[in-house]
Amino acid sequence: MPAGATIDVAELMLLDGYQTLPLCLLRISTTNRKRFNLDALERLAANVKEVGILQPILIRPVKPTDEHPQAFEIVAGERRFRSAVLANLDQVPVIVRQLSDLQAAEIQLLENIQREDPHPLEEAEGYQMLMQNHGYDADQLAERVKKSRAYIYGRLKLCALATDVREVFLDGDISASTALLIARIPVPALQKRALKEILSPTTWPTHEPMSHRRARDYIQDTYTLDLTGAPFDIKDGKLLATAGNCTKCPKRTGNQPEVYPDAKSAHVCTDPDCYAEKKAAHYQRIIVVANKRGIPILEGQEATNISYNTWSSESEFVSAGTHLSSFERVAPATGMSGHIKELLPSDALPSPASYLKNSKGEVTPVFKRSDVQAVLERQGICETPAVREARLAEEAADPSKAPALSKQEEAQQARYKQQQKAEERAARITLERTVIYRKLRERAKSGLTLPMLRELAKLLVRDYNSYSLPDDILGDLYKFDRSDDDTCAYIDQADESEVQLLIMDMLLGEALSVSAHSLDDDPELTDEALLALAKIEGVSASTTEIAIERIDISDMKNPSDVQEVLAANIEHLADVARHIIDKAPHLTGNVEAAANRLGYFYNNGWSKAEDADGAAQVQADATAQQSSRQRPKLQAKAKLAAEAAPNGPVIKTKKNRSASLPSNPAVAWPFPTDSLQKI
Repeated sequence: MPAGATIDVAELMLLDGYQTLPLCLLRISTTNRKRFNLDALERLAANVKEVGILQPILIRPVKPTDEHPQAFEIVAGERRFRSAVLANLDQVPVIVRQLSDLQAAEIQLLENIQREDPHPLEEAEGYQMLMQNHGYDADQLAERVKKSRAYIYGRLKLCALATDVREVFLDGDISASTALLIARIPVPALQKRALKEILSPTTWPTHEPMSHRRARDYIQDTYTLDLTGAPFDIKDGKLLATAGNCTKCPKRTGNQPEVYPDAKSAHVCTDPDCYAEKKAAHYQRIIVVANKRGIPILEGQEATNISYNTWSSESEFVSAGTHLSSFERVAPATGMSGHIKELLPSDALPSPASYLKNSKGEVTPVFKRSDVQAVLERQGICETPAVREARLAEEAADPSKAPALSKQEEAQQARYKQQQKAEERAARITLERTVIYRKLRERAKSGLTLPMLRELAKLLVRDYNSYSLPDDILGDLYKFDRSDDDTCAYIDQADESEVQLLIMDMLLGEALSVSAHSLDDDPELTDEALLALAKIEGVSASTTEIAIERIDISDMKNPSDVQEVLAANIEHLADVARHIIDKAPHLTGNVEAAANRLGYFYNNGWSKAEDADGAAQVQADATAQQSSRQRPKLQAKAKLAAEAAPNGPVIKTKKNRSASLPSNPAVAWPFPTDSLQKI
């Protein structure tokens, strides 16, 4: 109330129509919308502060209470009221009307949604309030808001969203169509799980939220189940007392067609947890009955073996899914089609010989083949030996009595003949290759010839799945492009030793690279073979050799690169320096300078100067030794005369800077020649 203002509330309560009232007399309706866009409100407040409120706020007189002492309630125009508060206005224009609760609710919902775009969930809650508190039904709401009946039911279904899902929906992280998909899941815990999977799908590489279409397909695949394929009787209301009969359950799509207009079938369960409980109860009931009747329940490998063989005509046991064609003397009228469960009613099946229980707890019956054969013969699906013999004799005497083949049978016979021809041809080719290989193997007893080795090597090259050259690790060994065609071209002109080395590279190359993720895994066959060969040949790797293997000469571009390598391998200084000079003599000066900067000097061997005097002495000795001999000039190698073009393909070699340099320089100044031993 403004200071010093005097307002006669009783007088105001009698007023009706347009007037101006203080803001302090107005209260927000508890049934109006709850969420407002703050940015939009601030923009509206700025406009209100400049030009005022142009459209009056609709209010109605109400009885003041201790909690809400204001005399009027806002029916429509709460955004304008909030903007006036932000703009620090004292009074606002209003229209006062005498309205009942129903009239106010209708205006708040029915008029506001036509004038504004409320959040779908607030719209849904408004419909729900009109139905629960004021007696509206879906048809009346559809007529008032000029929407379809399915639209009303779709909005109302949003009220079934769990609280956590509602908050995400109100924050705009999921669309109304996706929210409706989640709302159709009847269990709150499953709604939360589905929301998490839709917003952060672990099965999608990018982990980005699913689109509406992907969310729809995912929910249908994960949270809806076809009741026509249920292992239990969906009409059995006693199987799970808390769930009752599936055909009458509101979670069945057929019982809420307005909520599930896109359901593929009326017999779809939308509660997978309840479905799983019914399955478990059904299987437990089977086990209890089987134990009473003395029918064994088989599990583990024994059950797996029986289940796997039920398709075979040689198996002692069959299941309800065994195909008719595996039985004897099938009657021609059946067309050899169908499975046992499709041809025999459940009450006609013999008593199970046993039940098979898998790792998921599912229990399925298996029957003796002889028992099912007898039932099929009684049903006329299969013929008895006597009936078969009599029929064949009658057809032999009068061929016109032989039953005509159906199109399906004719096609099946044609496929059978084609398959027989293919099998005969395959058997003939197998025998031919066996004879050829026996002869090849006989010739190879005295040793594989070079052409044989070449073909075997090219086979390994072409086998994409198993073998490849370890060119990422031993790339310096191959002076040819490592495409399959270039490698095979190289093999065609390589000598025997080169081909043998390539074969060994391809067989053992996979063992060279070790992943941090597989350190604790059992060794692969290639790993075992590599280590076995090393043990047989007495080969091992010293720490110095490992350090040298880590060095890539091609990475040394400047003196600082050389110093970095020496510093990292200072405990192997002599060997590392020798290796660098051996592979790249042009780096000799860089090696000496880098070693000196690290405190090491050469005088018939490397030594570290522990103090300034010692360093000076070592340096003086090195200088004296240097002056006693002249530094030789590096001589370029004489260019070889062009050779005759080789027979066969021309192999391109990769450029290698160090390959053109002498591997053993005559003098590695200032180091004595005899100190350079190739590693």
